[in-house]
Amino acid sequence: MRGLSDIFFDCLKFGFLSGITESVKGDSDLNLEIRDSYINVYYKGNSLLKLAETGPFRYKAKIHEKFLEGIKLPLDFTESTIPQFLSAIPLLKQNIIRYGKRSLEIEYEQMIIRANNFELRNNTEYFIVDRQYAVNDGRFDLTGIFWERSHRKRNQEVPICLMEIKFALNTDIKHVHNQLTRYYESIKPHAAEIADEMQTVFRQKIELGLYQQATERLNALKTLSFSKSIEQFQLILVLVDYNPNSSMLDLQCLSSLPFANQVKVFFSGFGMWQENVKSLSSHLS
Repeated sequence: MRGLSDIFFDCLKFGFLSGITESVKGDSDLNLEIRDSYINVYYKGNSLLKLAETGPFRYKAKIHEKFLEGIKLPLDFTESTIPQFLSAIPLLKQNIIRYGKRSLEIEYEQMIIRANNFELRNNTEYFIVDRQYAVNDGRFDLTGIFWERSHRKRNQEVPICLMEIKFALNTDIKHVHNQLTRYYESIKPHAAEIADEMQTVFRQKIELGLYQQATERLNALKTLSFSKSIEQFQLILVLVDYNPNSSMLDLQCLSSLPFANQVKVFFSGFGMWQENVKSLSSHLS
């Protein structure tokens, strides 16, 4: 089950590992995710650091050998070695740019996390909890919650959102209805445990300061509970820079799914097409 022990959590918040947390909070290009007794720190979708708890106050780092080129770094993290890692972060980032996996789809995942979790002015209705969340036969790009702005209040039960990101004219879009069906069936028997796990991760991330929101909003977020009912889950397809002139997306197939009322399709990105222009003519006198 995803989540950190009290010792690991306290070490990231107050102890000698807190420099990792502060580095992530101070760098919008970094993203920290909580796993099962370990954490990943991502840069441009690549794992810059995997740090596992191997015993009380004992932590072992794993960093891809290509990213360590030109860097001498002890992988047993202690109070005396952690400063070496923190000072090496800029070099690790340079090596990831040079040798890391390049995928705009993965980079957009991290941008979605940033836009919804860290940009105060956005005040969005979705909060990302995790990325690359695997359940049996399904692996969701992002998971999160929907907290509707017009009905927000403390101690609310909110729906879980399981998100699939597709960039441009990814050929998988043709059969995305089959993918969502397979994923839905794989999570159905585990809805309650998914909700519990996600809520644990969400609350630990809030306490670590990994959501940059107004104080009042943060305090209210701490009181939310996650719905354990599969009927309340939302399956969200995010199409980034999808060409609106394409016929690849079959909305009819999506609307015929037995859980179609739980599916949402978002169109996002930076690609510009005339079809997406909103005319002002109806507002002109």
